[in-house]
Amino acid sequence: MIPRGNKFVRRHDLTASVRLYIAFMALTARTMGTWGKITELSRQFIISRTFVYMLANTLHETSLTVFGDNVSKPAIVEELPYHYMLSLRLEGRCSIEAVSTIMKRFEIPNASIGSISQYLQHVGSLLPNTVTTSNDEVKLVVFLSDEIFAKSIPILVTVDPISSATLRIELADSRKVEDWKNHWECLEKNGYLATYLVTDEGRGLCAAQKEALADIIRQPDTYHAIAHQLGKWVNILEAAAYKAIQKEFDCYKKLDSARSDEVIDKRIDGYEEAVKI
Repeated sequence: MIPRGNKFVRRHDLTASVRLYIAFMALTARTMGTWGKITELSRQFIISRTFVYMLANTLHETSLTVFGDNVSKPAIVEELPYHYMLSLRLEGRCSIEAVSTIMKRFEIPNASIGSISQYLQHVGSLLPNTVTTSNDEVKLVVFLSDEIFAKSIPILVTVDPISSATLRIELADSRKVEDWKNHWECLEKNGYLATYLVTDEGRGLCAAQKEALADIIRQPDTYHAIAHQLGKWVNILEAAAYKAIQKEFDCYKKLDSARSDEVIDKRIDGYEEAVKI
């Protein structure tokens, strides 16, 4: 390039072949340790030494891309189906069937339900289901324990509510007392001790806490604590409402069957009293 003030004009005599020759000679000289070659090239082609070095570096980087170790790594395109599987399953919370449908719609390979299921199982098998402290460190954390279900099969989960970290997650045969005791004992073996326990009012959880974590305070989680209490009130009020409705209906039936004025007046009073409830 020829400088003109603060701008440069591309030199048409420095074709791609010439630039490749300059880069090759400069790179060879640098590799062989030939002194003075860079200056010689800059004078021969009337270019700056910086430009010579730039061409040499470009050729060197291109050579690493073409002939380096990274050629054996899978291309991004080959990894793309697995990125879709994980993203749709974990972030999109799609079922395996839905993941398959979406991938097929966009013509993404490996979109069969069997392939997706097999890959997800493989990834899951590589991950531990319980976190472990480093260097035998003991950490005091709050246990937030509950169960979720996968096709009616319970999955026991304990998380740290402060960091939202999943401390342990396991597929279990049941959610009885022994299952929860073993669940918490495994966490203790891995260096995590409970300072506080938050659960719902599940019988297995509450009974397990009394046996395994009796010295730890247990607090019902806010949602279930409110929901359960409201549920009790709903049941009480609902039963009272249905009882009042039934009483009103019975009084109406009795009123309809009355014949004498005295009985009619008496039953009208009873019906009006029932309506007020």
